[in-house]
Amino acid sequence: MEEINHSELKGIHEDLQLLKNRLSIVEKILRNLDDKKIQIQETTVDQSDDDFDLSIPFVSKGSIEFGVGEYGMAWLGNIVLLLGIAFLVQYLQNSGMQMVSILAGFLSVAGIYFVSYFTRSSYSYLSNLFVYTGHLLLYYMTVQLHFFQTNPLIKSRTAGLFILMVIMGILFYQSLRKKSQLMAGLVLLMMLITGVIGNSVGFSAFITTITASLAIILYYRFGWIKLVFIFIFLVYIAHLNWILNNPFMGNKLELGISVNLSYLYFFATAAIFSLLALKPKVENVSTEFIITSVVFNGIGFTSILAVLILTYFSDNYVGVFSSIAVFCLIYSVILQSRKLLKITVAMYALYGFFALSVSLYGIFGLPESYMLFSLQSLLVVSMALWFRSRYIVLMNTLLFFIFMVFYLIDWDNNNITSFSFMLVAFISARVINWKKERLTLKTEVLRDLYLIAGFIMTLIAFYQTIPSSYITVSWILVAILFFILSLLMKNIKYRWLAIASVIASSIKLIFFDMSNIDIGYRVLVFLLLALISITLSVLYTKYLKKRSNNK
Repeated sequence: MEEINHSELKGIHEDLQLLKNRLSIVEKILRNLDDKKIQIQETTVDQSDDDFDLSIPFVSKGSIEFGVGEYGMAWLGNIVLLLGIAFLVQYLQNSGMQMVSILAGFLSVAGIYFVSYFTRSSYSYLSNLFVYTGHLLLYYMTVQLHFFQTNPLIKSRTAGLFILMVIMGILFYQSLRKKSQLMAGLVLLMMLITGVIGNSVGFSAFITTITASLAIILYYRFGWIKLVFIFIFLVYIAHLNWILNNPFMGNKLELGISVNLSYLYFFATAAIFSLLALKPKVENVSTEFIITSVVFNGIGFTSILAVLILTYFSDNYVGVFSSIAVFCLIYSVILQSRKLLKITVAMYALYGFFALSVSLYGIFGLPESYMLFSLQSLLVVSMALWFRSRYIVLMNTLLFFIFMVFYLIDWDNNNITSFSFMLVAFISARVINWKKERLTLKTEVLRDLYLIAGFIMTLIAFYQTIPSSYITVSWILVAILFFILSLLMKNIKYRWLAIASVIASSIKLIFFDMSNIDIGYRVLVFLLLALISITLSVLYTKYLKKRSNNK
């Protein structure tokens, strides 16, 4: 009996131990669930201070009807409320009750904020809309204190602008505290509008530059790249507005107004937006979006710069482009030293060299600048090696061919320039082949293009330099030189250039020189060309036989 009791007690003990283990597992699971629940609650609390979704989620309640009823009607109500109060204020002002209109407007603002506060829990979406309606109405009423009035309450324009800046400063601080991208964007938009309302070139340019600075600060602090992208467009539009004499305020649309040194704010804005490329990759911000924003800044800057140059600097643009070249090249070196996106490094380097090309054109004109353009191309290839950037090599190749084509269209028998293009093309091809691993080039296309360009410019350079009777002979000698180089470098590409030179010499000799040169000299040239062609044929035949025997 005792043995039975002992075994039963042992079984009960084991069952209790098993139950205890299971309870421990359940308690652990419950604790994890409680932690997740707390995190969800904390996220919900945080979201109350963040941006809310301004879209209209029609199916959020499972029905389009309820979506329109809850969200659509909230939007419609706030829009109508804002317009209604604005019309009321305007009506009271037109009736000669200026103080009453201002008092009614600000009381309306206070009332909207009051309603928003007491509906924040039960009607959160409607409450958030009330907040933004209150902000817009507050800005509108502050503007009415001085602007758009025949007999304003605040007489001084400076005081009116100061009060507006204070209001926007308070709203901007709230957007930072709530980490609200939407509210911050609204304040920045108010700042641009204030610059337009101020109707002063200096103030407008200044406030526009401050807006760009704040947009970049918000990106560095919160990673709000979409905000920056939108305001790149708006800021450059604002700059264009004051350049055109602020037509938004009813001024006559014209260029050439006195801007003093206000254009410096425009250049400062471009430099500020360039800080996009200086910040390392931000979490949740795609590299493609950053690159697109940098390109967008470049397009906006170039567009407004063209207007400025044509209007104010048509006779002295060299200093402007020289400054741009220095800034971009130094900035590209800084970006490279910080090992940031290679494509943005290439963008600033190439833009700097483009600005340098414009400066060279402004100093020396054409066709003298073509030789400097070709030498500059060699400098770009050197920088590409330093930066290990195939993007720079690719774009430089395109620019090199563009300059070469324009030179060929408009050459002025400048022998030095032709030889310059020739040497730069061959040196660039050699450098690319020598350092293709450093440039991470996987094809021979760029090198082949430079070799073709060098071949063409070689024929043209000797055509310009040598007397007409000896051009064909000079091309034959060039073919011999190419063949010697192919043997020294053990490179088949130079043998192809030698063959191409022989073919070009034959075509010129047969179709152009038959009636232009002396019969005796013609015989010598024919025999020389025949000797070279036959020699090449023999050498190739022997080489092929030797290679087949080795197999």
